[in-house]
Amino acid sequence: MADDYRFLLCQLLIPTLGLLVWGASWLFGNLHQNKLILKLDTEEKALVGRANPVSNLSNPSQARQIDSSSLVMESIAVGPSWWQMLMGSIKGLFGGKIHSYDKMLTYGRRVVIHRLRVQAIQSGFDEVINLRVETSMISKKSKNDDKTAAYEFTAYGTAIRYSASQD
Repeated sequence: MADDYRFLLCQLLIPTLGLLVWGASWLFGNLHQNKLILKLDTEEKALVGRANPVSNLSNPSQARQIDSSSLVMESIAVGPSWWQMLMGSIKGLFGGKIHSYDKMLTYGRRVVIHRLRVQAIQSGFDEVINLRVETSMISKKSKNDDKTAAYEFTAYGTAIRYSASQD
């Protein structure tokens, strides 16, 4: 009789623990990502109203004399949570867009552009033109299976400083 209870307990306990681990991963992953996104929102709002446009156009937005220019570049690596990897693996079996990665990918792009803008402001530049953002998947190979470990976002552009005189 005791063996039956142990067997039943093992049959219920192992799947329940697995669901709890994945549920906790989903909960804490979402909480952590939401916290990072709120922090980024606050930092971006602090820059609202500051004159420092960032654009992917190759020409400056103002027809003024350019005093100096420089390449500015920022990079960040962002990794998915276990829950996002699980959902991505399941969705990968059926094909289509992997929605569980959207939050992470959007966050990575926003952060790298924000950091590039902050770098340009701190260096005294007025504008960043010809902005490019590249995304690379970093994967690790384990037992003949490629697994997504992270995504690297690299943003670069030409920072320009206008001359003080209004020629």
